[in-house]
Amino acid sequence: MLFMFGGFSAYFLYDWKIGYPKQNDVIAHYEAFSAAGNAWAEERDNWEEFVAKQTIPYREDRSLYPTDTDFDAKWPEILADKEGMKGGDDEGLWKIYSGERGWPQVVDLQEDFRSGYKIKEQLIASGVCFLLFAIALYFFLRTRGRSMKVDDEAFYAPDGTKVSFDKMTQVDKRKWETKGLATIAYTDEKGETAKTKVDGMVYGQFKEENGAPAEALFQRLLANFEGELIELVEEDDEDDAAEEEDDSQKAAVSGESEETAEEDESTK
Repeated sequence: MLFMFGGFSAYFLYDWKIGYPKQNDVIAHYEAFSAAGNAWAEERDNWEEFVAKQTIPYREDRSLYPTDTDFDAKWPEILADKEGMKGGDDEGLWKIYSGERGWPQVVDLQEDFRSGYKIKEQLIASGVCFLLFAIALYFFLRTRGRSMKVDDEAFYAPDGTKVSFDKMTQVDKRKWETKGLATIAYTDEKGETAKTKVDGMVYGQFKEENGAPAEALFQRLLANFEGELIELVEEDDEDDAAEEEDDSQKAAVSGESEETAEEDESTK
């Protein structure tokens, strides 16, 4: 999670600062080629002079584009090529121009343009991911130097608390199989009931290739524990089947009794 949130934060930050503005710059150039194609029929006689006066159609909001953008830039020189523009073939020139720069050759003006709102969304998303990254980093650093231990005398919780087996009164393992969590109730030094957790998912885990450390620790704890053990009770399938069969027989007998009662009533 630490690397995931960190990566997403950097990714969204890149799109906010570089990716989306650069994409809008590509669209502005593409719009210049489209405008050239539309103007060819009327301006082809004085085409070179016409092209020299044109500028790339950037929008008024300068924040939509890279910070080093030249907003007075003229149309690309390739558009002044009358031979290339014969028939108003701006698409053909665009493929050449975009190919030289590694830009997409197919551009959708509506779908690919990134508005100021969409650009700000990337910054917000980056901030949220960075916050989650900071939280994950906090828990990573917090748990990095901690561990769970069990010996013949006691269980040592991640926070350093030592819980002797003779002080343990109850172990609740109902969440152990599903979440790797168990709760130990014990009597503390003041004589009051306190609780601590065995968290196998955070400390040790259950990877078979590593010997399932958390499971081994928990089994050793149970082997030395003599108090009350709370666990899930799994119903026997055979008992369930027997109960269902007994219920069906009772229902059948009840049905026969009702039929007999109806026959008697009709006889009367």
